[in-house]
Amino acid sequence: MDISAQEWLKKRHPDGRGADGRALPQTGSTSTRHLPEGLSTAAIALLPDAVGVFAAISDDAGVVIDFEWLLANHAAETLIGRAGLIGQRLRGDGGDARCAGLFPVLLAGLDGPDTRVVSASLGGSNRTRWRVSATPFPGGVCATLIDLGPDAPSMAETLAAALERSAESFALFDSSDTLVHTTGRLKQFLPELADLLLPGTPFETLVRRSAQMDSGLTTETDREQWIATRLAHHRQTDKPFTLRAQDGRWLLVSEHAAADDGVLVIYADVTPMKRNEERLRAREAEARAARRDAERANRAKSEFLALMSHELRTPLNAVLGFSELLMSEAFGPLGSPRYRDYATDIRDSGEHLLALINDILDLSRSESGRMPMSSEAVELNTTVAQVVGMIREKAEEAGVSLQADVARDLPMLLGDPRAIRQMLLNLLSNAVKFTPSGGKAMLTAAVMPDGGIGVMIADTGVGIPAADLFRIQEPFERADVTIARPTEGAGLGLPIVKRLVELHGGRLELSSELGVGTSAVLIFPASRSLPRNLCPPLPVLPSAVR
Repeated sequence: MDISAQEWLKKRHPDGRGADGRALPQTGSTSTRHLPEGLSTAAIALLPDAVGVFAAISDDAGVVIDFEWLLANHAAETLIGRAGLIGQRLRGDGGDARCAGLFPVLLAGLDGPDTRVVSASLGGSNRTRWRVSATPFPGGVCATLIDLGPDAPSMAETLAAALERSAESFALFDSSDTLVHTTGRLKQFLPELADLLLPGTPFETLVRRSAQMDSGLTTETDREQWIATRLAHHRQTDKPFTLRAQDGRWLLVSEHAAADDGVLVIYADVTPMKRNEERLRAREAEARAARRDAERANRAKSEFLALMSHELRTPLNAVLGFSELLMSEAFGPLGSPRYRDYATDIRDSGEHLLALINDILDLSRSESGRMPMSSEAVELNTTVAQVVGMIREKAEEAGVSLQADVARDLPMLLGDPRAIRQMLLNLLSNAVKFTPSGGKAMLTAAVMPDGGIGVMIADTGVGIPAADLFRIQEPFERADVTIARPTEGAGLGLPIVKRLVELHGGRLELSSELGVGTSAVLIFPASRSLPRNLCPPLPVLPSAVR
């Protein structure tokens, strides 16, 4: 490490002797102009390195105050950037800024050979480094100067300035965990430690101040435990952690091994990221709470509907029974024919209400998971024939043509026969209901590429708006379409189909185009497809109606 000229001056004895007791030339204000033996201007001019010969100038007290250039070759004048050096003074008070680092080396060279790297100014903010080798001779010193390039301290200052502008902050501790250097931004990150962020402060002192300022550490035991954990973590490098500062900001702290067993601590402000994480967690918590509330409400609704459906079916069956009894006039004529018409209206309305109640009951059972589902080998050809037969009369009344095409060798479908029949009936009923007179409703079934079974019900009806395709799969939702004849229904058919196919591990896919028609596809997974050679033989039945 360089020693300043003033420090060297202090080392001179009042009697003019050097630090080792050797006598120095007492020249007052004059220079010693005797050159080292064998050294001449012609000799040093031939040397490639910068060479200077200096005479020591002492005051009346014997303290060296200046050096005078006795000789300087062209390389020295080029290096220093000044011509005519011979006879000029190198001042000990540091007045010569260009060669300020040279004086201490020459002063040390009076006591014996010395080599040092010094910093020199090239004008403005440009600085460079010289390696100076000084050798004493009676009354002075001979020095060789070698240019080492840009000044290392200047580079360090540039780096320090860049670090100060960095979004991160740094603190360097030595092997004894004493603070060596820190950037100013750290005081902004940790204002409660600002007065301690000085070189020489032990790391433990900083930790203890942090523990005292942490309102979350309410007892001495808590504080000591936190301090012990933090001190242990300090030497476990490459294990980043987050720290909550007193002003509420979040810091990501990472510690890395530095030279000479030191530790470099890097602090990064991650407050925006942590706040985003907190907002995300809050939204997720809100979503979970909303989902729980919705599920709870849905279960309550399903349980209520199931209970009410059971309660309503009993008196409704009685109404249907009495209306049929009146229609049959089992206990004698009713009198006016209008009474029979009224009884018929009561029965028809009751049957419609019973069908609606049954739909509600099925939906509530499926949503609550209480619907009993069997697993049997279902012959789709037979089931399709039954469904077409049930809907044929309604289709003929509406002027809609029915078509069905199911291959005889189609694999059996493993599922609940009643549920499968209800799905097909609901979809085919919708197809007939929303198809104008003269249109067609078609039912086909085929093996899917993955080995599953797909059943498609398509029509040439009015179609469904694209915006309604997902909405109508929810209970009590109906598409916004118009048709020449009035349509009935509470919007439960598709939700029931969707839930039943999902209970079979499948899915419902809808596609539609206004004015062209709608197709609904039931897709059952391959696990529901049974090869016929694994099923018992079935009786031969007529093929589905075409």
